[in-house]
Amino acid sequence: MWEEDKFIFRLIPDPNHYLAWLSLGLLFFFLSEKSGIFDRVKMRLNVTLVSSLFVSFLFSLYFDAIGFLLALSLAVAFFSSLQSSIAAVCTTVILYICRPWEVVETNDWWMQLPRWCIWLWFLSWLRERINHKIESFAYLKMTPGIWLIGTMAVWAFLTSFLSRDSAGSIQYYIDTLMRAIILVLIIQLTVRCEEDAKKIQTAFAVGVATLSIFSLWRFQGFDQHAPLDIVPRMLNQSDRRLEAVGSLGNSNDIAAVVLIPLGILWPKLFAKTSPLHIRIFSLIIIYFLIKAILASQSRGALIAGVAQCGIYFLSQSRSPARFGTLLLIAVSLVAPLANQVMGRNADDLDASTESRMNYYVTGLRMALYSPIWGQGFGRYPYEFERYSSATLHEWGHRTAHSSWVLVVSETGFVGLAIFTMIHARMFRQCWQLRNIEPGLLLALSGYSITILFLSHSWLMFPWILFVLIELRRKFTTAGVSDEKTVLQL
Repeated sequence: MWEEDKFIFRLIPDPNHYLAWLSLGLLFFFLSEKSGIFDRVKMRLNVTLVSSLFVSFLFSLYFDAIGFLLALSLAVAFFSSLQSSIAAVCTTVILYICRPWEVVETNDWWMQLPRWCIWLWFLSWLRERINHKIESFAYLKMTPGIWLIGTMAVWAFLTSFLSRDSAGSIQYYIDTLMRAIILVLIIQLTVRCEEDAKKIQTAFAVGVATLSIFSLWRFQGFDQHAPLDIVPRMLNQSDRRLEAVGSLGNSNDIAAVVLIPLGILWPKLFAKTSPLHIRIFSLIIIYFLIKAILASQSRGALIAGVAQCGIYFLSQSRSPARFGTLLLIAVSLVAPLANQVMGRNADDLDASTESRMNYYVTGLRMALYSPIWGQGFGRYPYEFERYSSATLHEWGHRTAHSSWVLVVSETGFVGLAIFTMIHARMFRQCWQLRNIEPGLLLALSGYSITILFLSHSWLMFPWILFVLIELRRKFTTAGVSDEKTVLQL
């Protein structure tokens, strides 16, 4: 079969540079005050740092400075995880986003790291329940949003049995959506208050920002042993786009996920209550994230980034209807300029648009032939040629290029209805939180705009964002209710 990837010039990431940036991301999270992981009253910070430095020193006897930095960051993360189940969840979220085992594939230790993260969380969670006599399922009160997420997971699993290749569909389900739902369940079991939800939200943003900045570092060629002078000779500079690693290797995918930390940082930049150093730091990170979007040449991500900024002022405006009209006008003016800003070739854009329309029509045709349960979970790439009748400009492993089309083609209109209800509820929850945590509204809005044109339905990113929104709303409402009760008494 024709494979397009064989004819594309790609830069292989240097594992040492990648692990160095991963270490910096972990250290930034666990050593920052905002993480709230360390309990200085009980001297946990000193014990953790001393233990981590000792382990790192022993590790550095056999490896270089990057090995020392990596050992220090992992030691801090693991020692903290043993002390707190929230720290264990944050470590798991950051590592599952950065996915070092997809970069260092020849190392068996890295390949076992995902399982170690889950076991580390389970031991820490179990120890807290035994020592503090906490009821194991006291915080497993399902909200309607969590029930909808569970219903979507169950329905997608049922459709895998009705596909042409049930064994392949079930295996794909285990590798994708099932792992995302396990993370959702772990977060649901661990988070006990609003502060816990904030810590995981921060870890989520740090993980994505770390991966995004490394992708930009790689795009500039700083991780290459030889200069990139050879690149302009092989192809035009405008044809080379930002690439990440692992499941987010595609330029459009990494640009979409960048919008999550970007949405969380916008309010810190504009809020009058933000300290000056927080504004400066947010401005620096926003600069690099915007550079990553421009390097990806993703039109949808650029439009979504502009929309995020406008949605923030819309949520804070006293007349949302009037400001919303101005926002629509502004986005409609920015959209035609996106192609010029990105500098992509006109023929490439026309071919991409034509291919996407074919993917959408083919996906809808799949749903119409099987309207209730669709073609089965994970079956879109394998059923594409059966239902497509157009000339293609792309080769290889095809996908729907739209999360909504992917859902309706693989799980039918029932799955589409559940998926739509989940999004509707999450937007409603975010709008109610707009004065307390506007970053969640911006992150969801920007990400939802981009996945209209990307197949992120079964990746873990939207599902983690969903559960964080649901839990944040749950504990915020509970806190307000408790405060009203105290005032009445």
